[in-house]
Formats: sequence, structure tokens, C-alpha cells
Amino acid sequence: MEEWFSAHQRPLPWRNAYDAYHVWVSEVMLQQTRMEVVLRYYGHFLARFPDLASLAQASDDEVLAAWSGLGYYRRARMLRDGARAVVGEHRSVVPRDVARLSQITGIGRYTAGAISSIAYGRRTPIVDGNIARILSRLSGIDEPLGSPALMRAAWREAERLVEACQSPRDFNQGLMEIGALVCKPRSPECGSCPLRRRCFAYQNKRTESLPRKKIKPEMRDMNVALYIVSDRRGRVLMRRESGALMNAMFHLPHGDTSLLSGAPLRVESPRLVATFRHTITTRRVAFSVYAGELASAIHDDGEYEWIDPKQLSNVPHPSYVAKALRFHARLQSR
Repeated sequence: MEEWFSAHQRPLPWRNAYDAYHVWVSEVMLQQTRMEVVLRYYGHFLARFPDLASLAQASDDEVLAAWSGLGYYRRARMLRDGARAVVGEHRSVVPRDVARLSQITGIGRYTAGAISSIAYGRRTPIVDGNIARILSRLSGIDEPLGSPALMRAAWREAERLVEACQSPRDFNQGLMEIGALVCKPRSPECGSCPLRRRCFAYQNKRTESLPRKKIKPEMRDMNVALYIVSDRRGRVLMRRESGALMNAMFHLPHGDTSLLSGAPLRVESPRLVATFRHTITTRRVAFSVYAGELASAIHDDGEYEWIDPKQLSNVPHPSYVAKALRFHARLQSR
């Protein structure tokens, strides 16, 4: 496994020096986010927060602005809170062992194992969805993907394997690479897999049936109207979300919807700018974007602010808000 990883590993930026902070940031970003998206944001985030101290000192707005576009924004706040804990409780040195890492805000069992093994070379197992899939096929664990039974069995197997390997860093990253490049959810490329000779699923022609399919959560379809109201200086009216989904993010005012918090905004003579679809967790949202004028004055209670669209990258916002504003900018430039 280690030899295969050395020959086939992708040139990912956090593999340049295996700095513990860099590994930590990469692992948090990669949670529920595709690699190609992470690679677009990783360098920018580290340029803004090059070390633990700079991240620990950052405000919510600063962290969320640098994270905007990656989604699942709670991860960014927890990463910042974890950095504060390391600075305050561990003299700015990321701990090496899993027990101490697991006590830090936002670091769970997988992330603790990844930091310990990849940054420090400790013999600690790691299991996420991709690795659980590999171990299900490798060892014949006949349980649904994402189920507690599969995860328990996968963790036991991962611990056994990492104890027997030569390099925990290369072994665990090798599992990650095989999951990304070879042992894919569909049509795995078993002919190029270094584990095929000892793989239960390959030997028993069960690569397409292991692990068993995950029971998917029910998706909900929603329709949401967003309003773009501009002032004479070209600034756009935006509001602070206070709901659980997009908490503290700057958002365009909206019509009546259960997706977002706050009262719907009344807009006079709304003109349709664009329509597009966007998936948010278990919601398929059809957005309709309108430009218009305020029907009445807004209360000066801090909920609304005028934001220059050219400075949007400096404030936290969902990616679909930036998309709506791009549609509006194109319409104005015609």
C-alpha cells in the first residue's frame, strides 16, 4: 500500500511539508466538499490565515468571508474556535495524540486520526465514508454505507491494518487515494488496485453490491424569491441571517419562505432577473431573482445593510447569493 501511494499520490498542497495546521485545515475543508472545490479555496484561506495565531484572532465575519463558497459554514467557526483552544491551551502547538486532539472543538475521531497519522506519523486509524467503502469491499462487511454497524466494523479493521503497516502516514493516505482514484462508488477500477488479490468483493464478484446502498434522506423541493434592491451608489440591500441554516451570513432579502429567517421584504414592481436551481443539504431550491424598489422604509435595527457587490468577497455569504448578483450585473451591463 505504502509503495503504491508513493507512486500514485496526487500533488496536494498540504502534502508539501505535512504541517499539522495545514493538514487540519485541509481535513476540515474536505468534509462534505469535493476535492476540486477545496483546491480552489485552500490557498486563499491560508493566505488570509497563514498560522494558528492569525486564525485564532479572526472574527466570525473574517472567517466566514474566507470560507464563502465552501458551504457547511459551521465548520469554519469550529475550526477557528479550535485554533483558539490550541493557542490558549497548547501553546500554539497542535497536539500529536488522538486523545488530546479529540478534546479540541470541532475535531472528531476521524480528523484526530488524520492529523495524528498524517502530520505526525502516529499509528492511528481513520475511517470516513470513502474508507468505509474500501474496507467493506476488502473485508466483506455486508452493512449499509453510513450505518453504525458498518462504521464500527470499519474502525476495527482500520485499527488492525494501521498497526501492521510500515508508515501510518503513507498507509492512511493510500486508503484515501484508493477511495478517490480506484475504489470508486460505481465501477471501481479493480485492475489497478494494489489490494485486489486480498479483496473479498473482487474475489467474490461483489464490488457493485458492497457496501450495501445507503438509505438516502428525502429531498424537498422549494421555491424562493430573492430581491435585489440597489441605492444610487450601486450598493445592494442585504440582511443578516439569524436562522440555523445560514446563521450570520449576509443574504439578499427574500419573499415568503420557510428556508430563511426574518420577515419577507415588500418590493414594488419587481422585475425578473433570473431563475436557477441550487441544492442546500436536503432541499432542492428553485430561486427566482427579482430587481425592484422598496415598498416601504426598513427599520434601522441592524438587520439590513447596504453592501457594495464589488466588496462581496469581504463578507460572509452563500454561494447562491453571489450567483444571483452575477446575473443582475450581466443584465445591467447589456
